[in-house]
Amino acid sequence: MWSDIVKNNHIWKQNTTSSSSDELLLPQYFRSARELAFFLIEEYRCQDQFVSDSLQHWDRRIDLSPQDRRLAMEISIGVIRRQLTLDTLIESQLSRPREKVEAPLWTLLQIGVYQLVILDQIPDHAAVSETVELASKLDRVRWKKIVNGILRSIGRLQTDEIATTPQANAIPLSHNRFRCFTKNLLDDPETNLAGYLSQGYSFPLALISDWLAQYGLEQTQQIAQWMNQRSPLFLRVNELKTSRDVLLKELEEAGIQVSLGNEPQSIRLDEFVPLESLVGFDSGQFTIQDESAIAAGNLLDPQPDDTVLDLCAAPGTKTTHLAELMQNRGTLVATDVSEDRLFKIEQNASRLGLSMIIPSKVRLRETELPEAPFDAILVDVPCSNSGVLGKRPEARWRIDDTAISELNEIQRYLIQLALDHLKPEGKLVYSTCSFDRRENEELLQSVLPQYPGRKIIRENQHLPGNPGDGGYQALIQ
Repeated sequence: MWSDIVKNNHIWKQNTTSSSSDELLLPQYFRSARELAFFLIEEYRCQDQFVSDSLQHWDRRIDLSPQDRRLAMEISIGVIRRQLTLDTLIESQLSRPREKVEAPLWTLLQIGVYQLVILDQIPDHAAVSETVELASKLDRVRWKKIVNGILRSIGRLQTDEIATTPQANAIPLSHNRFRCFTKNLLDDPETNLAGYLSQGYSFPLALISDWLAQYGLEQTQQIAQWMNQRSPLFLRVNELKTSRDVLLKELEEAGIQVSLGNEPQSIRLDEFVPLESLVGFDSGQFTIQDESAIAAGNLLDPQPDDTVLDLCAAPGTKTTHLAELMQNRGTLVATDVSEDRLFKIEQNASRLGLSMIIPSKVRLRETELPEAPFDAILVDVPCSNSGVLGKRPEARWRIDDTAISELNEIQRYLIQLALDHLKPEGKLVYSTCSFDRRENEELLQSVLPQYPGRKIIRENQHLPGNPGDGGYQALIQ
C-alpha cells in the first residue's frame, strides 16, 4: 500500500512499457507547487487515488504557502479534469508513439501544457521554464529536452485569437470562449461533433454522446463547461444558531461578496474565499453544502420528535441538515460501514452543536437496522458522481456501463432495505449526486412495483450549473 511506500521514502517503479526501471524519489518536503502537483497526479495515475486523499496523507511533507498550495491543487485537479484535451495536444507534437514515452514524463508534459494552454494567469515563459526545471528537481535531466521542445512547439501554435464557437483549431476555456491555434488539432465539429466535444472538454466519448442525445449541443456544452471550472460554494445556515439574514449581514460586513441562494437555508459565495476566513464556521453557524444537496433534506422535511434514518450517512453533511430541521429533537440514526467515517459525522455534529444523532456502524448486507421502523428515511446512495464531476474530477474517467450496472445493484439493495424499514405512513427520499436516468428514475421504476401503495410524490432533477451541482431526489410515500 501507499502508506508503506511513503514510509520507505520512495515511490513506485514506473508502470511503463519502456525499458527504464528507475525509481522516482519522494522528496522529504514539497517546496514548490509544481513538484507537489506532479506527485499528486502520479499517485492518481498509479493508484487511482483521489487527489484530496493524497493531499491529506502528505500534509506533513508540504512546506508551501497557501497560495502555492492552491496552485498545486489547481494544476493537479486541472490536469486530471482536462487530461484528454492535454493528451490530444501532446500527441499532435510527438515524433514517437505515446507508448514509447515514460509515464511520469507524460505527467510532466501534461503539467506543462495545462499551464501553457488552460491557465491564463501563468505567463508562457514561466509555464515552460518551471516545467523544464521540475525535470531537474526530479533528477531526470534527460527529460528536459523533450519537455522544452514539445512545450515550445505548442506555444508557437497558439494565437491571440479567441473564438466563440467550437472549431477544430480551438480549445474550450470558458463559456463561449475558445483558445485558437494556427492549425487543426482536434476533430472537426462539423463532421464529428461528439469527438470534438470529448477531446475539447475532456470527457469520455460515451458520456458526451449520451448528453448530446438527451440534451442537445447547447446544454451539453453548458454541462461540460460547468464541470471544467471552479463552481461557486454555498453555505447552509444552521438555523439553531443564527438566521440566514443575520449571517448574510455578518459576511457582508466582513467584506465577503455573498447573495441569497434558492434554498431557504442557503447563501451563495460570489467570490473564492478560504474557509478559515469565513466568520461563523468554527462556531457552527453554517456548513459548506451545495444547493442540490440541501434540497434533499428539505424534500424529506423530517419533523421534531420523529424517528429518522440516514442510511448512507458519512461524512454527515446531509445528516446534520436533518438534525437541524428536526430542531435537534427526536431520534436520528446515521449508519455507515466505516468507524472512521462515522467519526466524521460526530465531528461535524459537535461543531454544529447537535446532540441527537446516533452514529451506528452496519455491515454491507445488514438486514436489520436499529430503531426501526422509521417515520422518515434518507437514502443517499453511492453513485457515479456524474453531477459533481467538477468537484470529483477522477470520477469522470470511471463512468461506463459496467460501473453503472454494478452501482445499480447496490442502489437497488439499499432502496429496498430502506423501504422494508419504513413505517406504513412514513416518507422516504431517494437521493443521488448523479443526473444519469439509469441511477435515478429508471432504477426507481424497477423497484417500486414491488411495493404496492408506495409511489413517487415529487422529484427534484438538478442539471449541473442550474444553479449548482447535478443530482436527483425523489420523495416516496
